Amino acid sequence: MKKLPDRFADLEPFVAEWALSNERDRFLHQMATSIEALRAFYDAMAPRAEEIADYLKTFDLAALPDEERTLFDLLITFVECAHPIELNWKATDIDDAFPPERMGFGDASCKPQI
Repeated sequence: MKKLPDRFADLEPFVAEWALSNERDRFLHQMATSIEALRAFYDAMAPRAEEIADYLKTFDLAALPDEERTLFDLLITFVECAHPIELNWKATDIDDAFPPERMGFGDASCKPQI
């Protein structure tokens, strides 16, 4: 199982589900997740996001150690999935939106970031 740096260990319950390394996986997971589950993740991450970003700034992002890489993936997922909560959506997938299963993702979106 992926681990986080000790000072962020309280966020480890979210790692398996939310520490996603590429844009495609983050988008599809958000669309398939209930607004309640997304809110739980958002509520855990929002108070820590700035602290996490400040911590990660002390590392070379191109050569992150494993625990910091997991933390980075968790933070990027939070940033990309925050809008439904911040815009007070009732669901993560809008009924008349373009179907996610029909979306095409380029190679860069399917690979780990950085």
